[in-house]
Amino acid sequence: MLSDVQVAQFHRDGFLLVEDVLDDDDLRPLETEYSALLDAYAQRLVAAGKIDVPGPEVPFAERYTTMVRRFPDCIDEFNISLPLVNGEIDPAAFRAHTGPAVFGLLTNPKILDAVESLLGPEIASSPVQQMRLKPPLARLSDDSVAHSSVGNTSWHQDTVAVLPEALTTDQITVWVAVTDASEENGCLVSIPKSHLEGAHRHVPGPIPREPTVPAEIIDGREGEALPAERGSIILFDKQNIHCSKPNVSTQLRWSVDIRYHPVGQASGRPAFPGFVARSRADPTAELHDPDVWNKMWADARERIISGEYTGPIFQDWMAER
Repeated sequence: MLSDVQVAQFHRDGFLLVEDVLDDDDLRPLETEYSALLDAYAQRLVAAGKIDVPGPEVPFAERYTTMVRRFPDCIDEFNISLPLVNGEIDPAAFRAHTGPAVFGLLTNPKILDAVESLLGPEIASSPVQQMRLKPPLARLSDDSVAHSSVGNTSWHQDTVAVLPEALTTDQITVWVAVTDASEENGCLVSIPKSHLEGAHRHVPGPIPREPTVPAEIIDGREGEALPAERGSIILFDKQNIHCSKPNVSTQLRWSVDIRYHPVGQASGRPAFPGFVARSRADPTAELHDPDVWNKMWADARERIISGEYTGPIFQDWMAER
């Protein structure tokens, strides 16, 4: 659990870096799962005659970087949320990875303890989540750099990711460092106290498909860089303005964005499934089965593709605000 000093710092600044929350036992299952996921994707390309698989001696980071450079669209294979598409959908590209190791991270009691310190004991896991594997910028093609899960991210607030129904939701973002994040390889940068400014409009920015807070609102502020070692987490208020630096190192930078809010409040993405991650009042309401969670995403995908779900998946802030 967070200390009173840490809680006060979070509310003062709008973010909080907490070191050494997770260890190798917490993160290794995710790394193993993603290595197998990359292998399976590569085998499909081999079967299609598109590539020769690198030997098993090639580390995951090198294999992934090579794959993203050659096949930028593969990024969605590794994300933990269905693509944000309003309108016509290509079923072949409309997929997400919802494996047991990802579920284990979402329900990790160490993370939930920290979240409980801020939100209270009734915690819902939001489906607004993102896997970010960022190879060295110099190794990427122009097409892959344009994706914020691979390149850097521009100044934004996390409210940009939800429908208006969630603007009053008490949402917390938990940014998890799977690898070390340094200023060289693309750590986060946050503007202290910017959460007190309320929700800002977002406009098209330098990164395609990435809405950004206008330059006149940033007004020259540089923000505070937040280097984080593997296993650390950064907690964000949904209205904190933050971005990430470009990865100008030679190493992969890997992080996960996951979000939580009090049970009963809107996630802002009703097309996708959330669940009760912790409930002190009713522990039987908690979800503990990763297979059930995986099926929830599969069912949501089918409802969207079939047209049964007719509402918007996301709000295009760049067009509407």
